[in-house]
Formats: sequence, structure tokens, C-alpha cells
Amino acid sequence: MYLIIGSQPNLAFTVSALTKLASKPTKEYMEVLKQVLHYLKGIQDLKLIYNKPMDNQLTLIGYSNTDYRGDRNDQKSTTRNIFQIAGNTICWRSVKQYCISTSIVEAEYIALSTTTKQQLWLQNALNELHIDLSATALHTDNNGTIDLTNNLRISNKSKYIDIVYYHVWDLVETGKINLLHVPSKDNLADINTKALPTPQFLYLREQVLGR
Repeated sequence: MYLIIGSQPNLAFTVSALTKLASKPTKEYMEVLKQVLHYLKGIQDLKLIYNKPMDNQLTLIGYSNTDYRGDRNDQKSTTRNIFQIAGNTICWRSVKQYCISTSIVEAEYIALSTTTKQQLWLQNALNELHIDLSATALHTDNNGTIDLTNNLRISNKSKYIDIVYYHVWDLVETGKINLLHVPSKDNLADINTKALPTPQFLYLREQVLGR
């Protein structure tokens, strides 16, 4: 957990899954834990390196995703997000949602709500540090969520979403958030959302860690 918080967002999904079984570890659990330690030994040379752009124009880029009802015990989804600046990752979070979503769009919209709050907090923090941003962008791979955000309405997919999450629509409407679609294969938050095939994991890890 210390490594995830400090420098290894690529292990967030694995360690999150392991912590759920930590109180009663099985033989299989210990085998997976050994694989994690073996993996860490092999990536000791990976570093988070930040490069200042030639034009001094910094862009804050965020990625939002969720595992729809990923917890089999309580059926709740977990919000995952990653933010980058200067060509590398500066912030990542994994937060379980408070309610049980009844559709993927609902879960993604709630995740987007949490992620926008984090983005606004980061923008304010960077502003206090006198770091000027040339632009900001927030990415999600769910077209239904983007459509709902741009065209707020009540439908079968959205009627159960608590009104507290609709602030996303206002942020997009007023231009405070620039919401963009990104293909699932390029959604960096995917790396801490679910288990991935090795080639896709390595591809996203390169994007998340910058190397």
C-alpha cells in the first residue's frame, strides 16, 4: 500500500484485491503476494520523470474509470482516476462508491463526479503554487456518460442517479471541465480498475509511469 500511494499506481488493482483477503490469507493468496514481490524486484529501475515542456505550457490531464459492481460482497463499484502533468502521473485515487449502481452509465457518472472534484482540487492547488496551466482535460471511455453530461435528462439509465452528482453537468456547461472521450485501451485509469492482459498492462504502465 505504501508503494501504491508513493510511486506505483500500476499495482493499485492487485493490492486492492489482496487487501480484501488479508485477514484470512490462503495458500493461493500467498502465491499471488509472492508474484507481486517478484514483479517489484523486476521494476526497480522504473522512475517517475517529469519534463518541462519547451513552450512552458503545462496541461493537466485526467482519466476516470470504474469497475461496475466490482465488489462481489456488497455489489458496489469503485471509482478510479489518474492525473498527469508534465508528461507523467502526479495523482491517482481508488475510492469505493457509496451507493449500488443499477447501470454502467450510472457507475461511470458517479465516478466522473468524484474525479471532477479531484481535478478542481488539483487546479486550485497548482494555482496556489503559482503553476499556470495552459489547459485541462478530463477523459472517460463511456460514451453514455459523456452524452448524459452534455445533454442532461432523465432516462432509464439516469433516473436513479442522486442529484448530488449532477454538478458534473454544470461544470461542463460552464466550461470549467473539458470532458473528452478516450478509447478504453488508452484510458490510463484502466490499469487500476481491472486485471488486464500482459501486453495491455505493459502499454498502460508505460503511459502511466512515463517510461
